[in-house]
Amino acid sequence: MIYRMRFVTLLALLALPGCERSNAHAGAPPAPEAPAEIDMLEFGNFEYVERMKLPDHILRWNGKLVRATGYMNPGRQVLKVKEFELVMNKNTCCYGSRPKMNHFFQVELLVKKKEDLTVFSSEPITVTGRFVVEETWDGDWQLGLYWLKDAKVVK
Repeated sequence: MIYRMRFVTLLALLALPGCERSNAHAGAPPAPEAPAEIDMLEFGNFEYVERMKLPDHILRWNGKLVRATGYMNPGRQVLKVKEFELVMNKNTCCYGSRPKMNHFFQVELLVKKKEDLTVFSSEPITVTGRFVVEETWDGDWQLGLYWLKDAKVVK
């Protein structure tokens, strides 16, 4: 009797459709990656020294799609802005000295048409983009540490 119940259970399991099917086999496109919400303060909460090994809590974001809110520092460009610094607060935006290297994200907008450019805003903005940790230099001048590549201003 017990063997018969086990045999019937086994047959029922074999008759079920395979569980290894996915939407990829059905021709459906993969679901778009949702950006992770990050707080810029997390990236500046340590004493940064040039060419140092960065903490693991920073490196874990490398290559991820993220969403960050801050203030725009576009340099001299105020119209048709393609690149800018996203800073934590207004004091390091336009009126004070340059922020510490780990206190801003260098933003490079994904521009396919003119509408993808943005204009300067003195209000907080939200940006999504691919987060890249890369110490970039021009000779002895450090250009950036954190980058948002292929970014879009969403607010």
